[in-house]
Amino acid sequence: MAPSAPTETTSPSSRRGIGTPGLVFFVLAAAAPLTILAGFVPLGMLAGGDAIVLGFLYPGLVYLLFAVGYTTIARHVPGGGAFLTYIAAGLGARTGSLAGMIAYVGYLGGQIGFTASASVFASFTIETLTGIRLHWLPIAVVITVLVLTLGLRRVGVGAATVAVLLVAECAILAVFAVAVLIQGGYEGLSLAAFAPEKWVSAALPGVFVLTFTAFVGFEQTTVYRTETRAPNRTIPRATYLAVAILLVGYTFGAWVILQAAGQSRVTALLAGDPSELVFTLNDEFVGPAATAVMLILVVTSFIAGVIALQNTSARYLVNLARGGLLPGGLSRLATSGSPLTANFVQAGLVLIALVIFAAVGADPYTQIVTWTNTPTIIAVLVLQILTSISVVSYFRRNRRRETRWTTAIAPALSAVLVTVALVLLIAQMGALTGLGPAGNACVIAPLVLAGAYGLLRARRVHPGRATLATLGAETIDAADRPDPRPENPTPDHHRSTEREG
Repeated sequence: MAPSAPTETTSPSSRRGIGTPGLVFFVLAAAAPLTILAGFVPLGMLAGGDAIVLGFLYPGLVYLLFAVGYTTIARHVPGGGAFLTYIAAGLGARTGSLAGMIAYVGYLGGQIGFTASASVFASFTIETLTGIRLHWLPIAVVITVLVLTLGLRRVGVGAATVAVLLVAECAILAVFAVAVLIQGGYEGLSLAAFAPEKWVSAALPGVFVLTFTAFVGFEQTTVYRTETRAPNRTIPRATYLAVAILLVGYTFGAWVILQAAGQSRVTALLAGDPSELVFTLNDEFVGPAATAVMLILVVTSFIAGVIALQNTSARYLVNLARGGLLPGGLSRLATSGSPLTANFVQAGLVLIALVIFAAVGADPYTQIVTWTNTPTIIAVLVLQILTSISVVSYFRRNRRRETRWTTAIAPALSAVLVTVALVLLIAQMGALTGLGPAGNACVIAPLVLAGAYGLLRARRVHPGRATLATLGAETIDAADRPDPRPENPTPDHHRSTEREG
């Protein structure tokens, strides 16, 4: 008989942990919806016209499919290592080591790029509103210190900060959307972007590079497993909800922007600086005062993304240290229960990279962002493919009370579809980075080196270590934190398990 569904430990710490709304906020903040709609949609229009609207629909559906196997294995494999935990469980510790190092370097690159973007937009916003021009690097230092401070505090503090920022940016987007709909767009509202022929448009692959990127971050729900209330229920809910919100929000938002621009003048509007399109349209349909608020919220949107990436990256460092791949000191926790050493190391690496880029004169938006975020996209897609394969492998060896759909069919289909997306992305990589083959090889090199290090290091780690056998399974648990409970616990403290319904 197959083993019963897994149980989950419920401690006072976990009961006070993150719930479904908090996890959803972290995912949406990492996706940075305002920055996607203001920055990616205009670029998508340049690349594929109105194909950008359906361009968000396809990756959303693919990721909903991926989430089926992803959240299923999360119920059976303990820990908060996310990709590295699940890949190790299904494909072995060495492959998990490779995946863990690739994941960390990918997220590190993402944080470097997001910090640079936030600094550029902050500099532009300050100059627009006050006339004072500041270099982006000092602003980047301030942002990094702010994010580090939040990262060292109780994770709920970070969630509250992210929630406030996210609600504000969604509100300004809602105001813009309502204004466009009430006024009927520039030349009347049209559903032409959803016409049958648009679903198979040859322009779609050109925008997939941007639209698949827009969903990066939804997989972060499992990273907070040991800091989440009733994770076996909360994580699947948060994952599906976050992907669904992004799918609907991006598709609707892109359509609204297209209606505001108007088919007859969109080319002319994009002829200048595409990054100004949404602000120009907001000026027209809402007003300059709202645009000033939008400028500020674009900055906070990027900062919210940096907060989410800092939290995720620091937790990856903790798991890699506990797996023996990195120095053990990185697994030290603060009294709040958040990573201590890992948070400082993460912030330090981000600052070092930005200082080097600034010293060589790299443009923070057209160069730093693309050079650091392209590896992030590639890393995440590679990890998703490995995870889907791992789900099939794990449940083939470990029979559980799960359906064939969740353990084999859905993950196999998602592996194929994400592989197609990766091939399309690599084919368009030069358009993203502005580099030739040699330059693109340098961009990918950190991922290759990180993966190679993970494989080589895994061979040296003592095979008897539990953390190697279940890489990432031992993570940030309540047991690792200073226990706030009284010496003689009440009966409530003895409640140990909670059966999944």
